[in-house]
Amino acid sequence: MNDPAFLGLDLGSSSIKAVGLDESGQCVAAAKRTHLIRTGLGGIAEQDPYTWHEIAGQVLRELAQQLQELSLTPAAIAATGQMDGPVLIDQHQQPVTPVQMWCDSRCDVQCQIIEDRIPANQLLAMTGHCAVTGYTAPKLMWIAEHTPQVFQTATHIIFPKDFITLSLTDQIVSDYSDAANSLILDIHQGQWDDAIMELLALPPINFPTLANSTEQIGSISASGAAWSGLPEGTAVATGAGDSIAAALGAGLHDPSMVQIVIGSAGNVNCVLNEPRIDPQGRIHTGYFVDHAHWICTAVQQSAGASLLWWSDITGLEPEQLVNEIDTSNPPTALFAPYLCGERTPHLDSNIRAAFTNLNQHTSRRDMTRAILEGVAFSFKDAFEVLGSMNINPSCAAICGGGGDSKVWQRIIAAVLDVQLIPSTGDTTAKGAAMLAACAAGRFKTWLEAIDSWPEANQRVEAVPTDIDQYQRSYLEFKELYPSLKSFYK
Repeated sequence: MNDPAFLGLDLGSSSIKAVGLDESGQCVAAAKRTHLIRTGLGGIAEQDPYTWHEIAGQVLRELAQQLQELSLTPAAIAATGQMDGPVLIDQHQQPVTPVQMWCDSRCDVQCQIIEDRIPANQLLAMTGHCAVTGYTAPKLMWIAEHTPQVFQTATHIIFPKDFITLSLTDQIVSDYSDAANSLILDIHQGQWDDAIMELLALPPINFPTLANSTEQIGSISASGAAWSGLPEGTAVATGAGDSIAAALGAGLHDPSMVQIVIGSAGNVNCVLNEPRIDPQGRIHTGYFVDHAHWICTAVQQSAGASLLWWSDITGLEPEQLVNEIDTSNPPTALFAPYLCGERTPHLDSNIRAAFTNLNQHTSRRDMTRAILEGVAFSFKDAFEVLGSMNINPSCAAICGGGGDSKVWQRIIAAVLDVQLIPSTGDTTAKGAAMLAACAAGRFKTWLEAIDSWPEANQRVEAVPTDIDQYQRSYLEFKELYPSLKSFYK
């Protein structure tokens, strides 16, 4: 009999990837394909679920072929992926409209309506979140106002990673972490809140059944097997949102360590055994992978996306741009990384990015450096909010595409004055595979999975001279937002 493999698929904003882990937690197979975001004026950022289906199928079939060549048998699979985007499906389980992604900001007016109908402190107490454009409820309200015909055919709402689960199992189900980001879940009871739906006058729609992230909610159907290339009957776990899977993959389980994720967006994650809610809503609080743990997440809208934007402008690959950077001298130029607004700590969908302090001697490498430092400073903003919540970590795991950069690691370590623990692989997909392993019975709990499949233990220490110069630069950075807010107003 072949040895088992545990599979995780990550439906990211810019790529879809899948990994296979063996019983020791080593990645033995991987596949990846890129895809695009359709952007437009007014804050449009959309993706097509049919494209997800096509690309995810290609990725899974490639992974299945690799596992077959290694004589490994898939034991279970779990999906993770971008959060918040409402995937509206009809009675035939087919998508009826493109998905407004987390970074789509068209629903700013709907956020104002929510605040008018539900006081901010009440919404925070009920949902752990405030009304910002990234979340699901205002997006549903925008769709109802601008394209009401969608709700004439839509029967259910699910979230992006659930669409993969649906394709595998024909089951309409989601987990508590994705549900918690909707603004429609009572995070104390773990139930969809009818009162919120009524107050927001949401059109009639069926919400998915909820399950813990580690639960087996079904198995691969005949159609799912034909689509994915994976064996019919393979166990399928509920899965989790990408922030949650990334935190699990990095080994977070208490507030002594946080996680910094540099994907298209940026996250600072912290796992707690009690719900803590920032009274200003600058950090959102939701469920982790079970009912006994919560995750606090700070969100930076344009982390890796800022460097990718600069890459598009210059026509150079991100790696080439970063390799040009010289950090031997104090920084000069500053960059406010607000290309599509900002969440933590400003909760401002209208603010936009800017370079400042440029002169006739400013070079491309100076501007690239300013981008990396600007993102690091935005993480420092998040750390200050965590400190106000009595969360003071001694170290930070770092992952995501941008987190692999040695230059960016050094800058972030110095800006935060904290020890960094770089991840050695794809932490988000690994976290999904850990959920699959729990569903398959490889582990009894997710805590056992963390103990059995630990992350590497390398460290990046902050350089004292860097700490001093970035303390001064951060004070200058903090003056950017008030100035830009006045300008954009």
